[in-house]
Amino acid sequence: MQKRTLGKTGWEISVIGFGGIKLPLISQRECEILLNKAIDGGISFVDTADCYGDSEEKIGLALRGRRKEFYLSTKIDERDTIGVRKKLERCLRRLRTDWIDLVLFHDVRDFEYDRIFNSGGLETLQKAREEGKILEIGISIHHSIPMMMKAIESGVFSSLMIAYSAFDEDRLAADLLPMAHKIGIGLIAMKPLAGGMLTDRPSVPKRRRFIQGESLAHVSLHYVLSNLNITCAIPGMMELDELNENLKVGRQPRNLTIEEIKALMECVGEAGKGFCRNCGYCLPCPEGISIPDIFRFESYYDRYNLREWAREQYRSLEVHADACSGCEQCLELCPYGVSIPEKLKIAHRTLQ
Repeated sequence: MQKRTLGKTGWEISVIGFGGIKLPLISQRECEILLNKAIDGGISFVDTADCYGDSEEKIGLALRGRRKEFYLSTKIDERDTIGVRKKLERCLRRLRTDWIDLVLFHDVRDFEYDRIFNSGGLETLQKAREEGKILEIGISIHHSIPMMMKAIESGVFSSLMIAYSAFDEDRLAADLLPMAHKIGIGLIAMKPLAGGMLTDRPSVPKRRRFIQGESLAHVSLHYVLSNLNITCAIPGMMELDELNENLKVGRQPRNLTIEEIKALMECVGEAGKGFCRNCGYCLPCPEGISIPDIFRFESYYDRYNLREWAREQYRSLEVHADACSGCEQCLELCPYGVSIPEKLKIAHRTLQ
């Protein structure tokens, strides 16, 4: 497995990491087989989150005897002193470890960023780092580029986790990724297959066998890793076939040919019709609706079975989807043809 340096941490980690979001969907025995084969196959970065069902418990049990063989990352969705402290202690307990290599503030949205600094969350993790309970502090941001820039410039985060796939190339690659890499921020690509959109599924066009005979998922991962600013991609896995395919990419990542890039972008264009990419171009909404967040919560609900968490996150929003007035300003701003007002109605019915 090829490795890259995770920014100023100096850690040499595998270019393919293990995304633990799907683990609640399989048994503990299946997790043990899958995770141990991943470590045996050269994966040295395992990522989860406190809100991913029982993912932390399953990782803790499956890899309790191999803790020094990989870097462990988890994410906390609290922002204040008490919440962060309680969640961190729970993470340590569930992961069955004395330390966590990387803890990230999870899914930080615009109105939450300042709370990390003002409500004691950052200070709590800094203290935990001094105590040896964690080694590095990072932040996970899905769609707000201005907030990503603030996080990079703050100097307090060693790692930035972003949603990055062939869908996101145009809005991230030109400025943000090179800037982060240059100043030593480790970049971790979550959702490198766009939450399953860039896999061989019936809804994806049949033009799947590319120049090298590889699958759409293969080519999509090669595309992400061809950006040398990215340290590691963390596709979610729950099957041995998925793991084996991802290991192949990690062992021989390569640049795509012009023909492959053209074919990939054709698939991206067709598969992405009406698909929300969480880019935020639809904002601001006159009614104050956080459109990308709502569609992301709906995705967690539908694709990863994180139903309770998704509904809790939706309820925590100040403005819900049913506040949509039908002004259609978002339709004019969205470059991807998403039927936003109609999809907001569906999301509200699902998440309310």
